[in-house]
Amino acid sequence: MNNNDELRNSSRLIELGGSDFEIVDGQPDIRGWKVKNAQDETIGEVDELIFDPSARKVRYLVLDLEGNVLDLEPRNVLVPIGIAELHESDDLVYLPQVTADQLTALPVYTSGRIDSTLESDVRRVFGGMGAAGVAGAAVANTPPATATEADYNHDVYNEDNLYRRRTSGPPPATDASDTETGTRSIPVIEENVEIGKRTVETGGARIRPKVTERPVEEDINLREEHVVVERNPVNRPASEADIAGFKEGEMEIREQAEVPVVSKEANVVEEVTIRKEVEEHDETIRETAHKTNVQVDQIKPGETTRDTAMDDDSHLDEEARRRNRRTDTGADDPVL
Repeated sequence: MNNNDELRNSSRLIELGGSDFEIVDGQPDIRGWKVKNAQDETIGEVDELIFDPSARKVRYLVLDLEGNVLDLEPRNVLVPIGIAELHESDDLVYLPQVTADQLTALPVYTSGRIDSTLESDVRRVFGGMGAAGVAGAAVANTPPATATEADYNHDVYNEDNLYRRRTSGPPPATDASDTETGTRSIPVIEENVEIGKRTVETGGARIRPKVTERPVEEDINLREEHVVVERNPVNRPASEADIAGFKEGEMEIREQAEVPVVSKEANVVEEVTIRKEVEEHDETIRETAHKTNVQVDQIKPGETTRDTAMDDDSHLDEEARRRNRRTDTGADDPVL
C-alpha cells in the first residue's frame, strides 16, 4: 500500500506526488522551493503538496524544517496553503505571518498519514489567522471532527493567497487524462499598471540642546581695614582734657574689608525655530504593461510545422516582410 492509498483510507486528501494529478502547464511546481519567514530567514523547504481530488485544490504544503535557522526540530509539518505566499519572481515561498512558536506547536506529519485529529491540531495552531479562527477554536476536550468543505472555505485554505505577490493565477491540478485528449489552455494575461504614491522618510534634523561651561576671569581691587595700636613715650604735664579722660572706659574700633561678590543673569541671545517646509513637484512615471497576444496559424494538410514557419510570414511585422522581400529579389523596396 503506497502513501496515497493510506491517505485515501484515512481521509479524502492525497499527496500530489505519485497521484494521477499534475500541476497545469505554465504554473510553478513549488515542491523543492525554499521557505522563508517575514525576516527573510530560511525555515525549510516545500517537500510535498496535499491535494483534495474531489475539489481539485491543494489544501496543505508539507514543510520540511530541515536546515532552518530558528533552532526548530527538523521534521515535516503541514501548513495550510492560504498562509503561504510566492516571491514576486524567485523560486521562494514565504510564510510572512507564521511565528517560530507556531511552527514548534505543529504536530509531526508522517508521509501518507493524515486524519481528522492531525488536521484539527493544525487548524488550532493557526486558529487566530483570519476567518480560520472559527475552525481553530475547538474546545480541547471535544473530539476532532472530520474536516468538511466549510472548514476549507476559511481564508487559510484559499489558494489565491499564494499568489498575492504574483500576477499569475493559482496553479490548478489537472487529471492526467485531460492531457491525453489534446485539450490545452493558454492563459491570456494583461498587466494593469496602477500608479499611486506613498510617504517615505528621506531625512530630518535632530535638535539636542546642550549646556556648556565657559570660564570667566576678571581682576578687581579689594579694600581691607586693619586696626593698628601704637604706643609712643611722652613726658609733659597733663592737661585738663587729659585729666577729664583719666578714668576707666572702653573704646572699640572695628575692621572692615571688601570681598568679591559674583552674580549671574541669564539672557536669551538667540532663538532656534524648527519647522518643516513642504515642496511639491510633478514627476512623470513611466512603466511598461505586458499583455499576452495569442496567434493562431492554420496548418494545411500535409504541411509540417517547420514548413509553416519557413514559408508563412503572415505573423511577421511589415518591416520583417520587407527584409524578406529584399532578400528574395536582391533589391530594396521603393521609398514611398
